[in-house]
Amino acid sequence: MSLGFADTFDQTLAEQGPPAVFGLTADGELRLQADRTREAWGSRAGTELTFERCHCLYRDRATGFVQYLLVTSPALCEEHPRADIWRYDSEALALEALGRAGRPAVWRGERL
Repeated sequence: MSLGFADTFDQTLAEQGPPAVFGLTADGELRLQADRTREAWGSRAGTELTFERCHCLYRDRATGFVQYLLVTSPALCEEHPRADIWRYDSEALALEALGRAGRPAVWRGERL
């Protein structure tokens, strides 16, 4: 089963670009995260942003909190100043790893 989108706007962006960052809502749906997208674009100024779905877990270094993010360009998930980023080959593998972090998803060990 694939995660759904909050609405057709989010789905269209995730399928046709421009590259962006999508996080899960409280209802478990993918939604554009405008602030994160803007931050990621700003940190990659001058970089060519190719369109490709990347299934990622971001772990906040300060708290250990882990969350799933769909990022639609590899350049936007190469590094983050406050988070560890782990990329997975599929949504299913990323969500399986996220499940290992527990509830709430806090992980202090090595890569999930």
